[in-house]
Amino acid sequence: RSRQVTGVQTCALPICMSDRKKAFWFIALLSVLVVVPFLGETIFYSKGEPREAIVALSMLESGNWILPVNYGTDIAYKPPFFYWSIAAVSSLFGEVTEFSARFPSALAFLAMQLVFFAFMAKRKNVQTAFLASILLLSSFEVHRAAVACRVDMVQVAFIVISLCLLFRWDEKGCRGVPWLAVLLMGCATLTKGPVGSIFPCACIGVYQLLRGRSFWKAFFSLVGIGLLSFVPYLAWVYVAYRQGGQPFLDLVLEENTGRFMGKMSYESHENPIWYNFLTLIWGWIPWTLVLVISLFGLKWKNMRCLPEGETLLLRLKKGWTAFRNQSPVQLFTWLVILIIFVFYCIPKSKRSVYLLPIYPFMAVLIAEYLLALVQKGARVFRICAIIFASLGLLLTFVFVVVRLGLVPDSVFGSGRHAAENVAFMHALEDVALSVPKWLLVALPVVAAVCTLRMVIKRADSRSLLYGIAGCMLCLFVSLDSVYQPTVLAVKSDKHLAERVNTYVPEGVVYSYSKMSFYGVNFYLKDRMRHIEKERPSSGEGYLLVPVKEEENMLGELEQTYHLEKIFRTDRRSCDMRNEICMYKFRAIDIHNP
Repeated sequence: RSRQVTGVQTCALPICMSDRKKAFWFIALLSVLVVVPFLGETIFYSKGEPREAIVALSMLESGNWILPVNYGTDIAYKPPFFYWSIAAVSSLFGEVTEFSARFPSALAFLAMQLVFFAFMAKRKNVQTAFLASILLLSSFEVHRAAVACRVDMVQVAFIVISLCLLFRWDEKGCRGVPWLAVLLMGCATLTKGPVGSIFPCACIGVYQLLRGRSFWKAFFSLVGIGLLSFVPYLAWVYVAYRQGGQPFLDLVLEENTGRFMGKMSYESHENPIWYNFLTLIWGWIPWTLVLVISLFGLKWKNMRCLPEGETLLLRLKKGWTAFRNQSPVQLFTWLVILIIFVFYCIPKSKRSVYLLPIYPFMAVLIAEYLLALVQKGARVFRICAIIFASLGLLLTFVFVVVRLGLVPDSVFGSGRHAAENVAFMHALEDVALSVPKWLLVALPVVAAVCTLRMVIKRADSRSLLYGIAGCMLCLFVSLDSVYQPTVLAVKSDKHLAERVNTYVPEGVVYSYSKMSFYGVNFYLKDRMRHIEKERPSSGEGYLLVPVKEEENMLGELEQTYHLEKIFRTDRRSCDMRNEICMYKFRAIDIHNP
C-alpha cells in the first residue's frame, strides 16, 4: 500500500509542477498584455500623477536625489524610492513621460502578481491561485493603481511580497534573518513611510502568537527585523534633514503621525468608518456584481455564523477555536485582511488605496468562493455571462452611435458639467483611429460573442466563469487603449500648458493660488513659480490664476503690478476645478509709475 501511494505521488508531482509553470507563464503574459502596452496612451488628467512625476523630473534636472525641490519651493510629501524608480526608467527614455512615470507601478504589480501566484499555488492549489490572479488583474481598484503614476502600487507590492517571505521564514522555523524580506520592507518604508514595515511585522507576529509561538520570542525577533528594515528610511531622513531642516522634519511628522491623528494642515481625506466598506465594494467592481447576484442562490437557512452550542459563550469559544485551527495559510490570509482593515478604520484619514495590501488575500477567498459555486453548478455564472457580454456589446454600440453623430448635444442639458460632457462626446466622435485601434474597439464584441456562444451551448460553470473574466479584461483593454485616452484628454491641463507655452516659450511662468498647477508645471518642465512667494520686483511676466481667486489676486497685486488679462479658459482646470485666467504683469516703478 505504501509503495502504491508513493507511486501515485511521484507520478502526480511532475504533472502538478507542469500545470503550475504553464499557469505561471500564462498569468505573466496576460498581465503584461493587459497592463503595460497602454501606460502612455492617456495624458495626465488629474493633479495626482503629475505631482509625483514632477519630483522625478526635478531629480534628473537638479541632480538632487535626496530632497529635490519643484515649483521653486515645494518638496515631495513622500520618501524618494518611487521617484528614484521613475527617474531611473525615464533616464532610459531621455525624459520623463507618461509611460516612464507609470511603468514602476506596472512593474510592481507584475512582481506582486507573480510572486503571490507562486506563493498560493504552492500552499493551496493552482486553480485557486490562477483565479485569484485573474481577479486581481480585473479588479477596478488594483487595475487603476497598476497603471497610475502613484506611490501606492509600489508600496503595496513590497508589503505583499514581504508578507509572503515572512510566512516562508516562519514555515522554516524562523531560522536566521529573512534578509530579502528586510530589504523589501526597507524599500516599502522608503516609498511611503513606516507602515511598509509595520504591516508585515504585525501580521506575521499575530499569526505566530495564534499558532502558539512564545510572545517574547516573536516580539524580539520581529522588533529586530523591523528595526533593520528602518535603517534605509532613517538614513534618508537624516540626510534629507541636513538639506531641508525643520520644515522637512515637520512635513515628515505631519504625513505620518498627523495623518493618523487627523491633524493635517491640508485636506487629508477624512471619512467615516463605513467608507472603508464602501471602497471595498467599489474596488472589486466588476466582480462585486457577480458576488451580489450569487447571494440570491445561497441557502441561507442552513448557514450559521457560529458553531452550534448550548450557550453563546460556548459557541463563541468553538468559533474562535475553529478560526485558530484553520490551515496555516488560510489563517494567515484572514489575519492580513483583518489587521490591515481594522488599522485603517482608526485614523480619520481614509482612502481607497490604503486598503490595497489586502486585495491579493481577498482575491484568494473570493476565488475559493467562486470555485465552490462552480462545483455546485450555480446559475450565477450563466446570468453574469449574459450581463457582461451585453455590456461589451452595449459599449461598442454606443460608441458607433456617437461616431455617427446621432447623439445631440442637448441630451446633456445645461447643467454645470454639460459643456464638459459635450466635449467628451465630441472627442469620441472626432478622434482618428488606426486599424489596430479599431480592433481594440471590437475586442469586447469578440469576447461577448464567444461568451454568448458558450451560454447558448450550455457550457459548464467553469467555462462561463472564465468567459466572464475574459469579457471584463477585454473591457479594461478597450477602455485603457481607446476610450479613456480620448475622453480624459479633454480634462487634461496639457492643453492649457501648450497655450501658455505660446506666450512664454522659455523662462518662468507664475501662478497665484493656494494650490499648485501640477499638470501645467509638469508639461512646462517645472518652470512655474508662486508669485506670492517670489514677488518679482522688476520686469514683466505672465501669471495664471483660477477665476475663483481672481478678485483676491487683483486686490493684492494691483498696487505692485500693471495687470492685463490675456485670456480666460472656457473649460475647468483638472487641478483647480475652475476656469483659469492668464494675466500679463509688469512691475510698477515707484519712482516712475
